[in-house]
Amino acid sequence: MPESSESEENEIETAENAAVWEASRKAEQDAAQKAKNGKRPKTPLIAVIAVLAIIIAAATLVFLFKQPSQTGLAVLPDNTDGNAAVAGIKTFSTTNDQIETIGGKPVIRLFSTTWCPHCQWIKETFDEAVQPYVDSGKIVAKHWELDIQDDELTAAVEGSVPKEEQDIFAKFSPGTSIPAFVFGGKYYRIGNGYETQNDLAAEKTEFTAVIEALLKEMEEQK
Repeated sequence: MPESSESEENEIETAENAAVWEASRKAEQDAAQKAKNGKRPKTPLIAVIAVLAIIIAAATLVFLFKQPSQTGLAVLPDNTDGNAAVAGIKTFSTTNDQIETIGGKPVIRLFSTTWCPHCQWIKETFDEAVQPYVDSGKIVAKHWELDIQDDELTAAVEGSVPKEEQDIFAKFSPGTSIPAFVFGGKYYRIGNGYETQNDLAAEKTEFTAVIEALLKEMEEQK
């Protein structure tokens, strides 16, 4: 092959290589530019912290103030298994615990909410049943509206349910069902006993019977 032809072929090959290299370099630059243009701006750290704080706060509120579930009908106790076998007490169960007192008086509790229709049905009857005993200094009574965290039997607005009261609710109503009645830490009932009959008089009669049973037992222990 003539020398001039070989030199020309070498020049052509070098030019082609240079073109390929240049094209490759340009393609890499274009790809890098596209990646740069398509990259999302970094989220400010303060925004990330704010979102995390909101999530944590919401989770904490759900944990602390889990909404109770409403129940209208009490599960009637089996009096043959050590439950309440006292005259006039048909819908309450009992524990083997000592009677809970404050200042030497049995503590009578109702846990309810303002949005629960079963609670609304029974609340006034409960309050009416316990008030004469409170006024005569025989018992201590508490009616906690859990959603607004207020004791309906006091003039003050509590604004929070004390930890010890929350613990009692959790002990006797582990499923957070309402209304929940805890009388003296010994007699308890979840749900209403006579709502299906719409018999508030029977409810009041049984509340009174339980309170009298507690007072009688305390008197016998003196």
